[in-house]
Amino acid sequence: MARFSLIQTNFTAGELSPRMYGRVDIARYQNGAMIMENCWPVVHGGAMRRYGSLHSGAAKYPDRQSVLIPYVFNTQQAYICEFGDLYVRIWFPDGTYSGVELASPYSVAMLTQFEYVQGADTMFIFHNGVPINRLRRITNTQWSLAVAPFVTKPFDERGIDFTTSMTLSDATVGTGRTLTSSAPAFLAGDVGREVWAGPGVAKVTAFTSPTVVTVEILNAFPGVANPTWSLKGSPQTPNTLSASSPVGSTITMTLTDDGWRSGDVGKLVKINSGLMEITIFTNAKVVSAKIIVAATSVTAAPANSWSLESSVWNDTDGYPGTGTLFEQRLHAAGSPNFPQTVWSSKTGESLNFELGTKDDDATSFTVSSDQINPILHLAQVKTLVALTYGGEFTITGGIEKPITPTNIQVKNQSVYGCNRVRPVRIGNELYFVQRAGRKLRAMAYKYDSDAYGSPDMSVLSEHITESGIVSMAYQQEPESILFMPRTDGVLATMTVDRDQDVIGWARQTTDGAYESVATIPVEGGDQIWAVVRRVINGQTVRHIERFVEGCQVDDGIAASSVGGQTIWTGLGHLEGKTVDVVADGVPMQQQVVTGGQITLPRKAKSVQIGLAFVTRVKTLTPEVQGSTGTAQGNSMRIGEITLRFLNTTGCKIKGSGGYQQTISFRNLGEDVLDQPPPNYSGVKRLENLGWERGEASLEIIQDQPLPFHLLSVIKKMTIND
Repeated sequence: MARFSLIQTNFTAGELSPRMYGRVDIARYQNGAMIMENCWPVVHGGAMRRYGSLHSGAAKYPDRQSVLIPYVFNTQQAYICEFGDLYVRIWFPDGTYSGVELASPYSVAMLTQFEYVQGADTMFIFHNGVPINRLRRITNTQWSLAVAPFVTKPFDERGIDFTTSMTLSDATVGTGRTLTSSAPAFLAGDVGREVWAGPGVAKVTAFTSPTVVTVEILNAFPGVANPTWSLKGSPQTPNTLSASSPVGSTITMTLTDDGWRSGDVGKLVKINSGLMEITIFTNAKVVSAKIIVAATSVTAAPANSWSLESSVWNDTDGYPGTGTLFEQRLHAAGSPNFPQTVWSSKTGESLNFELGTKDDDATSFTVSSDQINPILHLAQVKTLVALTYGGEFTITGGIEKPITPTNIQVKNQSVYGCNRVRPVRIGNELYFVQRAGRKLRAMAYKYDSDAYGSPDMSVLSEHITESGIVSMAYQQEPESILFMPRTDGVLATMTVDRDQDVIGWARQTTDGAYESVATIPVEGGDQIWAVVRRVINGQTVRHIERFVEGCQVDDGIAASSVGGQTIWTGLGHLEGKTVDVVADGVPMQQQVVTGGQITLPRKAKSVQIGLAFVTRVKTLTPEVQGSTGTAQGNSMRIGEITLRFLNTTGCKIKGSGGYQQTISFRNLGEDVLDQPPPNYSGVKRLENLGWERGEASLEIIQDQPLPFHLLSVIKKMTIND
């Protein structure tokens, strides 16, 4: 019969996957736990009860999802934006609603697919189905959300898309085919342009009328009838400017043959090294335009030496779905019809995408790969990073050089792929969720391989993400923790500090479901906010809550009264719920909220009232090598356990066979019975926890609304084969 004294000094590996229970040979097994619920490992090693949450208010629509986005101007001016179904509301850091509500173009179905990036007081918001919007704060009570007023958007020679049908006399390759449009579509200046429909391509050879032209079919069409089609290229006729300068002045552009259409207003014309924006349509030969870039001359430009171009951000091609700010440029990417294209603004001008060849001009480029991989996220970590469904790419301008129109390098670093969850940067690593929603990867530069690697951060705790991660938010201070709501409403957390080799997962649960999280800086650290779906008085509601250090209840209130009182109101949001009560630091009997209030059996000067949550830490069966080999599989008896606590009051120990003991934290003496028990730091010892075959785990439980911080566990064990 061997006796051992074993110590678990920390819990920095967090809750390990059941798949890891046999891996007693790795170091993280010794620093892990079987269960870590409603607590989180801290970098210093202990397991600390999580913060409770205070009720800020209700989301606008209880039956519809909403998401939280941080708006951070600086550390003293930070706000939470509640985006819901076609609205956005602003919340102050103290948990109060600002009263500001703005109309939003984002429906509830779009909320999980839009991205954002903020620079100073301007936030750009991206979604494939909506033009890029700009959210701005003027004052605390004056905000604006509107389409970003771009000076110039990315443009290209797109041609015209028609939704009216067209019919061919013959769909096969050949000359002399007649094309008939169901609505007026053609002008004399279209002779020489191409018609596309599916794989079919035809060149216009003669103009008969606005609905009839003669074409030469270059690639066969699917059939003679085509419900949608496009007219590519620019009008094939000379174009003459009335003036070439100055910039900002209005001129006229005159064509030899009919070629202008009323829909050309707003489009751009590249001509004689200049750029003109069409402002007024006069007739099919004459339009007015504003000079954007001065031309070199007014000499008539023949066909194919000038081009009619329009923005590639439009309702037909879609809009960028992601963007970021990097090297003084706004980068946008991932529109539906240009899924692998990145557009970069002029240096220092986020609203100007006027393409050019000078180093500070706007540019566009394609992230090429062996398959179509839409860009889902743009981010930065040492370089510009494009995360796609099929791989991870870095975008640079060369060694220690910025990105310019003539200097772009795109490299495929790995092929894991990501999903729609917005990535988060922690230190020098970019954390993203792999495309199945289960694995969390950390992309960072590796000096030994001169490449970027993306190791799996969830490999030892894969069960914690099994239902899928839906969003992420990072708290840098006071604890370094990544918060990740799951599809089932559990809040997964990962304590991370790569310098201290800490990667510790845990699960946070509540009487409800976490749907969205965000963090903003406040005095003393970062504040975590959440949208929580709950069932109150038989009705589904969604509450806006903020985690507060020292709070020991969920969705609660913290109130005080100078003279003390027994009736406490302000609990209408928890009507009918059984709540925990901490009165003057002492837990009291649970109460049921009736009429938005509770009545205490005695007066209290300060209270915390809210929903209960239970903290649990269950240790793994320790491994020790004896004279006969491993301890695993043998009969084990924990004869004595010593727990080291920090600022803790109250907890229970559940040993083998379900035997449970309560640890006493109250000291006897004068004037102690009417005072709250003091927080305890030190060791507590218990004995006789029973025998178990092949296991020796302990469960430490804090089921009271009181602080809990477990530093280490010492077990005196007897092992008998």
